[in-house]
Amino acid sequence: MKRSIKTELATLLSAAALAVIGAAADATSSQAATPLVLACYPGAPETFFREEIIPRFEKQFDAKVTYLTGNSPGTIAKLQAQKSDPQIDVACIDDGPMVQARGMGLLQATDPAKLTNLKDIQEVSKLPDGIGLGWGLFRFGLAYNPDEFKKRSLPPLESWNDLARPDLKGHVVVNSISISYTPILLTMLARANGGDEKNIDPGFAEMQKIRPNVFTYDTTADLTPYFQQGEAWVGVWTDSETYSYVQRTQFPLKFVFPKEGTTAIQTAAAVVAGAKHADLADKFLNYLIGAEAQELMAKKLGWMPVNKKAQLPSDMAAIIASPEGSGDNMVSMDWTLLGQQRPAWTERWNKEVETQ
Repeated sequence: MKRSIKTELATLLSAAALAVIGAAADATSSQAATPLVLACYPGAPETFFREEIIPRFEKQFDAKVTYLTGNSPGTIAKLQAQKSDPQIDVACIDDGPMVQARGMGLLQATDPAKLTNLKDIQEVSKLPDGIGLGWGLFRFGLAYNPDEFKKRSLPPLESWNDLARPDLKGHVVVNSISISYTPILLTMLARANGGDEKNIDPGFAEMQKIRPNVFTYDTTADLTPYFQQGEAWVGVWTDSETYSYVQRTQFPLKFVFPKEGTTAIQTAAAVVAGAKHADLADKFLNYLIGAEAQELMAKKLGWMPVNKKAQLPSDMAAIIASPEGSGDNMVSMDWTLLGQQRPAWTERWNKEVETQ
């Protein structure tokens, strides 16, 4: 009996020793992991990063990622406050505010040698001076209800100018000028008629032709109620929002890129100036624009990939017309000029377009 107790005691002590050794090994492994602080968006993007991107990245690069939630203005404010002693390594900032953050010296260029996936992304997602990269696209175009078109034997949409077609009278929804989509619409209408953001007059002239077709100027950027109620046959929207809407509701909506070209707003990310873990930050951005991460993003968030090698989910490809070719038809805009001109355009829009 005593011998048995001694044997059991020895076994327990051995197990305890192994547990201590194992715990020490885990602690050593945890300490060895390189930290990375990521400031990025709340909501669905946060869930996507925490469940899909961060675990894969941590495993592949022996890293430990801390996620700080915030929108673009909030993140920029943090970067300003921490400028002398940065606590964030990678910041997600929309491409418009990214211009501001870049100009304030809050961001730094990535190391091209570490960006092996850079060659595979859309040109529009390669931001100036190597500072920041786009990682999710929201491309502009025309969402429409194919059932309404079929019932009335309407020809397909091909151009931005199709918004003025008489057969669409009273069934077009356009955002109000208070929504950032509308300055983009004005610019694309201008480009379709010989102008651009530097010469916006053709855009306003075309909008006068479109006015009779518009039944409302939406102030929410959410066109879903108008399509559901049957009022809207056509709306100016993004491919990502169209896809997400169809996924949620199974509503028969389609999306087309006008032949004159399109542009996009995009979610972007950059290495913070003076980041303590800049090397790992570069690797994180490279991973984020890789085909695997981009395909996960398209599947989980419904955002359009910036990586040209990423395969779209089959149901997405069925909703979004010719996604492969749209990259060749992308146009870059002078976002700084758009920001500067917006007050004047808003005043003009309110007088000439969205009048009572």
